[in-house]
This record gives sequence, C-alpha cells and structure tokens, in this order.
Amino acid sequence: MKFSVAVLALAGAALLSAGTGAAQAQSYPSRPITVVIGYPPGGGADALARAVASQLGDVSGQSVIVDNRGGFSGNIGAAYVAKSPPDGYTLLVAPTTTYRINGILYGSRVGYDLQKDFAPVTLLGVQPMVLMVNPKLPVDSVTGLLAYAKTHKLTFGSTGVGSLEHIAAELFFKGVPGGAVHVPYRGAGPAIIDLMGGQIDVLFATAPTVVSNKDSGRIKALMVTTTERNPALPTLPTPAEAGLKGFEVVSTYSLLAPAGTPKDVLEKLNALAVKALKTPKAVETFQFMGVQPQPTSLAETRERLSKEYAKWAAVIAENGIKAE
Repeated sequence: MKFSVAVLALAGAALLSAGTGAAQAQSYPSRPITVVIGYPPGGGADALARAVASQLGDVSGQSVIVDNRGGFSGNIGAAYVAKSPPDGYTLLVAPTTTYRINGILYGSRVGYDLQKDFAPVTLLGVQPMVLMVNPKLPVDSVTGLLAYAKTHKLTFGSTGVGSLEHIAAELFFKGVPGGAVHVPYRGAGPAIIDLMGGQIDVLFATAPTVVSNKDSGRIKALMVTTTERNPALPTLPTPAEAGLKGFEVVSTYSLLAPAGTPKDVLEKLNALAVKALKTPKAVETFQFMGVQPQPTSLAETRERLSKEYAKWAAVIAENGIKAE
C-alpha cells in the first residue's frame, strides 16, 4: 500500500508539472523578454541580436530588450544566461561556433557547458567572415598579404582569445613563419575602430560588421570566407578565387534558452522565433548584413549544432590550436 501511495504521489507530481508547463506555454510571453548578447554594441553580433529582438517583439506582442554583456570572447554573457531562470524570459543570441571553440580551448573556465546548460531554440542564420586590412597596408590581395606577412611582423585583432575571428586568423597565417601577433578585444566594435586607426593591421570580422563600414574608406576588404560569394558583398572573392585553397570559415548564430526551460515554452518560443525570422523585415535586414536566415525546428537545431560542435573540435585538434 505504501508503495502504491508513493507511486500515485509521483504520478500526481508529474501531472502537476506537465500542467504547469502547459499553462506557462499558453500564457507565454506575458512580460518583457531579455535577449543577451555577449559583446559590446557596435559589432556584427550586436546588429544581428537587435534585428532578432525587434522582429521577435513584433510577433510576440511583448517588449524584447537587448542586454549587452561583453567580455571574455562572449562568455560572460553566455554564463549569465546559463544561470538565469529557465522560464523563457532570458535568452542568448549566440555565435555558437565561437562558444563551441571556447569550450574546447578553456574547458570549465568559460563558466558553462554549451551542450548541457542550454536548450537550443532555433538557428538564426549563417554568415561568412570577411578578411580586412588597414588601407595603409601596401597590399591589395590575399596572396599579396601573405607574401607581405613573411617579411613584416603583422598584428591581427579578434573579439577575444578563442573567438572564431581568432581561429580564422590563426588558420590564415598558419603557413607564415612566426605567424602574426594576436591582439584580442572585447568585441568587433572596438577591434574595427583600431583597424581603421592603424593600431592593428588585419581583422577577420563577420559580414554585418563589414557591411556597415565598407564605404568609409577606412578599411580594405580582401575576401569572404565562404565557398560562394556573398550577395551583400558581391565584389569580394571567395578563398579559392583569391588563391587560397581549402579555406572556409562560417559563423553560425543560434537562439538559446537556459537548460530546464519547459518543452512547451521552448516550442512556443521556437514558433515565435521562426515566424520572426520569416518576416519580410527580418529577411531584408539579414540579407543587408550578409546573413543567410536559417530558421529551424527544435529537433533540427539540436542536430545541426551537434554537427557544428564535432566539426570545430576536429579543426582545433588537427591544427594544434591552444588558448594563449
């Protein structure tokens, strides 16, 4: 009898929990949502997060606030969301490629486990990196830059040690004796300002960062890092066209919630996010930034991210890349 009572108690608790989750989903969202971005204002990640927040607010009928928590290659913001209540009201716009790389290089020091502490909601989009140099550097091509780097010690910026920008530059300069000097920043905004000012020579940055600065005359873009040209930057060659075989670096952005967020809330949030990404305004904004929208279901998101994580673990191991 005691066993039966215990079983009934557990079953009742499970039903109560399921009912609570369903009720949460029906009323979600009933208050403002905060979207955290782990970088300062001014870079491509910030621009993408604000575009997502704007459209998510429109389709949900709630205010969506962008909270910039920059530092440590984006990990400060990610750790904050990982420890937030799993209720669907604190989300992370994540360059998951960078976060996966960070997790491999730093381990537990990042303050979260990307695969255990987050519940994927949807992919947001994929975008190329763009190779840029200070316009005063006497090079006009990728091959010219590599030749120049062999006789001159160059500096390159990134959004932090272990960021995708950092890894892209390490792979790019791999064949240069002695490589180039890495100068990490808190985000793309400060890095591109120093590139324009001549404090650094080279910078890999996401397409939105470049699109917003391409006509300033203060940067010189040399190539995109994808196998096809980008519609937002149609004059820039691919690596193969620029004489660099086998080089491809693509940044994947995702929307993540804290682990433990009720499944019903995740499904509601996924539906809202997918609807937001398919609005004409979102498509137009993403295309202008050089980002390809890629809304996915919950299952598709988990599968795609799992493959992404495995890919970058292999790249880091094969190239012997380590945290500085």
